[in-house]
Amino acid sequence: MIMQDAGSMDHKQKREKANKEEDCEDLINQLPDGIPVAILSKLPINDAARTSILSRKWRYLWTFFSGTLEFDGSPIMKDMKKDIKKASGRHLQMAMEIMYDAERQTYTSWINELLSSLKSSTLQGLKFWFHVGTECDTDKWVHFAIQKKVQKLELYFGHSFEYVLPLHLFKVESFNSLHVLRLKFITVTKEMLEYLLCCCPLLETLSLVSSVVPKTIKVSGPSLKLKCLELVRCWELVKLEIFAENLVSFKYYGSHLDTEFKIVPSLMEATFGGSFVEFIKESFLPQIKVLKLDITQNVPEVIYWLSQLPRLKSLKHLELIACVDDGITLCACALLLKVSPSLWRFTLKMLNTKPNFRTERKFTMECQYSLKELELVGFCGAACEIELVMYILENAVELQKITIDTRLPTKPKLRPLGEHFKTWDHEENRKRARGLQEKIPPWIEFVCI
Repeated sequence: MIMQDAGSMDHKQKREKANKEEDCEDLINQLPDGIPVAILSKLPINDAARTSILSRKWRYLWTFFSGTLEFDGSPIMKDMKKDIKKASGRHLQMAMEIMYDAERQTYTSWINELLSSLKSSTLQGLKFWFHVGTECDTDKWVHFAIQKKVQKLELYFGHSFEYVLPLHLFKVESFNSLHVLRLKFITVTKEMLEYLLCCCPLLETLSLVSSVVPKTIKVSGPSLKLKCLELVRCWELVKLEIFAENLVSFKYYGSHLDTEFKIVPSLMEATFGGSFVEFIKESFLPQIKVLKLDITQNVPEVIYWLSQLPRLKSLKHLELIACVDDGITLCACALLLKVSPSLWRFTLKMLNTKPNFRTERKFTMECQYSLKELELVGFCGAACEIELVMYILENAVELQKITIDTRLPTKPKLRPLGEHFKTWDHEENRKRARGLQEKIPPWIEFVCI
């Protein structure tokens, strides 16, 4: 009798579960046309494909995916890459590299099958960001992006894969949907660049990193909508001319560059790094609201250049990447603060390659600032860090907040980190930060991370 009751209960539960599944399927099938595809397009493609099991109606819906596809290597490839670096012995490394190549071929084959399955007429974004093999047909992927009228295209096929962006593919059909183009280790010819600036009317962001570019770049066009331009480690570049009324953000990392910013009325944010220090001559600096400088490559001539800076009357946020073991860091901070009368926030990211805990000394340059917030990233309690805080406390009478970030600072692009970073003592740095807190007036908010 008990067994019969148990059997009937089990049957009842199964029936209730089946009814719920049917109700769920009916509810899914009742969604208006277009809603399911819109939902799927918000998901990663793997998750979108898994929805094929929800109902008969949803079995092939994922093939109409129109969101963003990102291919940055399979998880197995990433793990194998780490293992290859750790492997001891050349024979073991060679064997692991063969296995890696096999996994890479499997991954690229999966990409090709996936792309051929998609039936949507457009895609929001497409990103290929991994080391491809020599047998890979990358032109096919770029052509696919053009056909699908992607709005955001990001290409990086590895630093050892020589790839020239194919102008002939772009000319096959109009590519007027492109908003964002990011390229790394890609060759861009003069003709290709002119096409992008003249024939992609919606292009707002152009980022070229470690790419081969023409010696002279002229950024202009009658209908140019470009808002963000990034040129990082493009060593062939010698001269840059810009006529861009809509340009809001400009970033340059590299060596000496002959620049002419003819028309940039909207430019509000600028980033400079590498060995280029003549940025102080740019006529647009007084209108800049956000300025980011990496001076780790500019020792010692940077002090001379900073002393020539014009008055940065509009600057609200200043971010400086420097080395606390360089004697120029404190002087650089003082010079920048002196010419920034409207500065609201100052962020200093420090690379403590050899932190110095010498006796503190005072600044000789004094001036009152309107600074409200101070942020120190990569804090380790070195003498010059304490000196900077004390100097700002004395001269920034409107200071409201100090943030001390004791975590490992962001890795710079052009400077080796050194052995010191392998022994970064987070807890010890936090103790030094709490010691600094005792010197901060109670009306100033103190945050330690």
